[in-house]
Amino acid sequence: MTDMKSTIYKKGVVVLLTVLLLMRCENFEEMNRNPTTSTNMDRNLMLPTIQLQLSGGTFETLRNAFIYSGHWMQHWTGEYSTTEYGGKGQRNEQYMSALWISQYPREIKNVVDMVESTRDDDSNVNINAVARIMKVYIFSRLTDLYGDIPYSDAAKGYYSKIYAPKYDKQEDIYMDFFKELDEAVKSIDPAKDKITYDYYFEGDLARWKKFGNSLRLRLAMRLTKINVAKAQQEAEAAIASGVMTSIADVAVMRHTKVAWGGITSGGNATSYVFMNSQLDADKSLFRMCTTFADHLVATSDPRLTFFGASYLEGAQRPDDITAQVLASVGSYHAMALPPSTFTYEANQLGGAIDITVNGETVNVTKEYQCLQPSRYISEIESPYMMMSYSEVELWMAEAAFRSWTTGSTAAEHFSRALEAGVREMSVYGAPEIPQDDIDDFVATNPLLPGSELEQINTQLWVAFALNGQEAYANWRRSGFPTIVYPNRDPAVNESNGRIPRRMQYPQEEFDYNTEHVRDAVSRLPGGKDEWTSHVWWDKE
Repeated sequence: MTDMKSTIYKKGVVVLLTVLLLMRCENFEEMNRNPTTSTNMDRNLMLPTIQLQLSGGTFETLRNAFIYSGHWMQHWTGEYSTTEYGGKGQRNEQYMSALWISQYPREIKNVVDMVESTRDDDSNVNINAVARIMKVYIFSRLTDLYGDIPYSDAAKGYYSKIYAPKYDKQEDIYMDFFKELDEAVKSIDPAKDKITYDYYFEGDLARWKKFGNSLRLRLAMRLTKINVAKAQQEAEAAIASGVMTSIADVAVMRHTKVAWGGITSGGNATSYVFMNSQLDADKSLFRMCTTFADHLVATSDPRLTFFGASYLEGAQRPDDITAQVLASVGSYHAMALPPSTFTYEANQLGGAIDITVNGETVNVTKEYQCLQPSRYISEIESPYMMMSYSEVELWMAEAAFRSWTTGSTAAEHFSRALEAGVREMSVYGAPEIPQDDIDDFVATNPLLPGSELEQINTQLWVAFALNGQEAYANWRRSGFPTIVYPNRDPAVNESNGRIPRRMQYPQEEFDYNTEHVRDAVSRLPGGKDEWTSHVWWDKE
């Protein structure tokens, strides 16, 4: 009993410290490129801080994952900024730079410190390896969104007195990613230091190895348009070293709503965004996009009512009225993209309907007939999936299709991915889907000759329904699914009627790191910082 109380106390202290660090790190004046001192914090305490920051940052999640990349991928729509900026192709410097100005002074500053302060330290072999894996994960999100970025010099102010970091070429960054992941995974030693306060894997080094290798596989696949030989080499190496093999291997951040001093924190940023960026909000402005809903219906995907549901608002939001709406109108309804602001005329729905909720007749307008983010994914305590087993099986399916792996066929990996994708919903607290329903779903969606890449990458798009940036990256790589950009207002469109291919650099880089950002811009087509330009691996 004493040990249990001690464990609970220690975890409580970690949560409190993490929340305080998150609150402190929201001061964007503490820029990553100008640190003056290195923290002396226990590196095992820095790890949960970084893990929580990665899925708990509402500022960048709304702007980069929903307003732009996520909205272009047409999973979710309806919120004002998504329809006005993402839906109409309007550039907003703050929105485009959100991930950059959030992660350089926050996660990157901390993870680089973790790596550098434990380098060549035999007493911190494993925490160094974990930090290197996390560093690749963090930087991959940035370079995939912007292209060339500060990498080798980033956050080196304390260690190297570099306050204006150069921009590394994306190709060079990727080559270093593979080296880092290879070395990090190989250096993990169960006989050495323990990983404590680890929110992802609770210090399980075998799962850290699988995560590092699975990340390597994801990044290897990113190169199939630009360097297929290197893609094959790295994919084969990752698979041989050992990737995720079951749902037990998923990298998931489990959030807890923490109340301290009148402040509530610790939640999932995606949930904050879905619920109008307010804790305990009683209304979501987001609706499932018809592009997404139509695909789930067409494939009889059991995840449809996991992702979306119909609710009223206020005190009645806890009541799931999806079944009553379906019985009354005969089909699931989502939102066409993009609608006029705050209107639902584009849904082509009928009028309001009357249903019975808790013994009372309730009038449900078109707005509330549409599928909203379900409670499973919009509760503040909802987990955030950093990497799923179903994603890895889909990469394995593509690798098998390309003859980069032996053993299971592409069709077998694809079937396993479909089943895992449904079963993984239990991570979010969703009811278990009957095995017969899962079997029917898998049987009616076999991998068909001639459409393998389209099916595999469309399923990756489904798997990334809550990770807009990753969906956007893989869509640029694969071209699937085929997405039509329904620009409604050509007068304000600034992307030539196309889905943009990258985010532009923050204005503050031109103000304070002028020489290096201009050098990076000179490598872009026409020497211009445009969001229609392609990053290195996104070969035209």
